Amino acid sequence: MNTKLKDLKKARVFELILISGTVLLCSCAHYKCDPDYTGPGKRSAELLQYYSYPKQQIEAKVEKIGEKKRYLVQKIEFPSALNVFGTENIKIEFYVQKKAGKFPTVLVLPISGGIDFSVRGFAKLFASNGFNCAVVHNRHVDLDDTETAEEVENYFRQTVLDNRQILDYLVAREEVDGDRLGCLGLSLGGIRASMIAGVDERLKCTVMGLAGGSIADINILSDKKEIRQYKEELIGMGISSEIIYAELSDKVLTDPIRLAQYTDARNVLMFTAMFDRVVPRKCCDQLRKAMGKPETVYLLSGHYGSFLYLPYAERKSLSFFKEKFEIR
Repeated sequence: MNTKLKDLKKARVFELILISGTVLLCSCAHYKCDPDYTGPGKRSAELLQYYSYPKQQIEAKVEKIGEKKRYLVQKIEFPSALNVFGTENIKIEFYVQKKAGKFPTVLVLPISGGIDFSVRGFAKLFASNGFNCAVVHNRHVDLDDTETAEEVENYFRQTVLDNRQILDYLVAREEVDGDRLGCLGLSLGGIRASMIAGVDERLKCTVMGLAGGSIADINILSDKKEIRQYKEELIGMGISSEIIYAELSDKVLTDPIRLAQYTDARNVLMFTAMFDRVVPRKCCDQLRKAMGKPETVYLLSGHYGSFLYLPYAERKSLSFFKEKFEIR
């Protein structure tokens, strides 16, 4: 009798999961890339110079920290050739295929809080399906530590510099196919991914989860607690919202909206939460429009509620990369 009761409970749990998953999937709105899109703009010499750095032989410290049937997990660390924000080393967790050959490789950029179950979920799924994955650690000195528009710019510029150097390191490894490089980011990681894709042509395709722009608009419109408190402090000092907006608009050059034109919208997948108040829906739609209206999935949720869609987003992203890298 107890066995039958346990089996019944299991069946009901499975049924609940199945129904919940079906409801979530049916609540998504999916738009293909705009058929009238004509292609990205050409990056100027000045733009490429701004995101350049001294070329150097990368002497990386590599430590094995995990192993699965198909892949190893390595902790990799090396110094940046140029620091404009902070001085710590560049650090990644590298999920690398064990068998011989060159494999498609994806940068995975985490949320503002750092590496968590969400980005590791993507990395494990991709690595189990024949991809290398480089999960990029956030620097300890983070966006919350900025006090001026110039520091905000230095923070985002450093993000681009760090990830370009990670690409340098990866393409030199024998396991990495330099012609099949991608990037995926969530929330702040999605914003960073949009910037890197706008600068570095080596990225062939990009997934941007909960990303938006401009930085000035996000700052003014976001309901995130830390941003709201910082704005209240500035306003209390007599600095108006209009001044904050003007400063960020003028001095933050490394901005998703400014760089969007250089990303090929045909090779982008966006996930947007319809009721997002952290990276407001208006900002997400502005970025999509500036980029040329790439393929976009709208999720029936807010910013944090979107994590209920993670299993779907993982599978959808995997299919997207397989399609772009022509993997069957």
